[in-house]
Amino acid sequence: MPAGPPLQPHDVFVTDFPFTAPDQARVQAALGTRRAIFAAGHDGLGAMLAAQPAATIVCSFSPPADVLSVAPGVRWLALPSAGADIALARGLIRPGGPVVTTAAGIHMVPMREHIFSVMLLWLRGWPQRLAAQTRHAWLRDGTFWGQRELAGVTLGIIGLGAIGRGVARLGHAFDMRVVATHRSATAGATDPDVDALLPLAQLHDLLAQSDFVVLALPSTPASRGLLGAAELTAMRPHAFLVNIARGDIVDETALIAALRAGTIGGAGLDVFAHEPLPPESPLWDMPNVIISPHIAGPTDRYSERFTDLFLDNLTRFDNGQPLRNVVDPNRGY
Repeated sequence: MPAGPPLQPHDVFVTDFPFTAPDQARVQAALGTRRAIFAAGHDGLGAMLAAQPAATIVCSFSPPADVLSVAPGVRWLALPSAGADIALARGLIRPGGPVVTTAAGIHMVPMREHIFSVMLLWLRGWPQRLAAQTRHAWLRDGTFWGQRELAGVTLGIIGLGAIGRGVARLGHAFDMRVVATHRSATAGATDPDVDALLPLAQLHDLLAQSDFVVLALPSTPASRGLLGAAELTAMRPHAFLVNIARGDIVDETALIAALRAGTIGGAGLDVFAHEPLPPESPLWDMPNVIISPHIAGPTDRYSERFTDLFLDNLTRFDNGQPLRNVVDPNRGY
C-alpha cells in the first residue's frame, strides 16, 4: 500500500515507544529537519498529541482512541507490537484511514526462546526444583527418572507466521515432530518448515496428536475463543499448552476447568483474558501452570530491531512505496 506524499519539513513524528538513546538518534537523523517528539510514557503521548495537531506519524503500542480527531493529519500509525488488536478495537484501522503497520517479525527470536524455555521448565520439573531450593531441600527422590525429553514428541503450532515458523524450526532442531495449521492452509498442502500442515478445519486432529500446543496467531474476530472446552477436551491428557499470542484466543474459564480436571497436563501462559491477571484468578495457584506477565517479546534488542524496521518503512513512506507489515482492515492483521 503506497503511503502517499512524502513527509514535509513541517511534519511531526510523535511516539511513546521507549527507544534507546542510540536508536532515538538514528530516528532523528533519518527524519532530518522534521521534528521528532519522544513522549515520556503513554500519558505523555496524549498531551503531546494535543499540543501537536500537525503530527503526521504516531508510533505507540496503544494509540489513543481519539488520536485521529486530536491529530487529523496522521497518515501513518506505526505499532511496535506484533498484533494490531488494540488499534482495531479502538476503530483506528479503517478503509480510507491512515496506513497502519505492525512490528510483525521482530519478535520471532525472543518469543521462540521464551516458548522453549517454558516447555523445558515444564519437562524438567524446574518449578519443583526451584521450590525445593528455597527450602534448602535436596530433591532427589526418584521422580527424576520420569523426566521427559523434547526429542521425538509432537509439537503442534496454531499460526504459521514469523513466530510460528521460528518455533517450528527450533522444534526440528530439538528433533521434535512438527505439525501446524493456519487460517489459509488447505487440505493436502505441504510446507518446508513443518512435517504436516493441516487446514484449520482439522484443528481437533492437530490437538489430538500434539504433546505441546503453541498458540502463535493474532487476535482477530475469527480467532477469539478458538480454543474452547471442546478443543481442550480434544488435547492429550499430558499435553502442555503455551500461549504467547493473546488471552482472548482461549476460553479462560474452560482452560481453568480443564487444568483442574486433568483434561490437559498443564499450561505456560504469557497472556490472559484480563491483564494484569487479577490476584483472585485461580491460575496463580495451580501447580500445573507457569505464568509470565506478558513479557515473551521484550528483550534488550527490541528497540534495535524495531528501529531497523521503522527506518526501512520511513524510507518507503518518504518515497511513496508500499510499507512492510501493513494491516488489512478486513482481516485485522
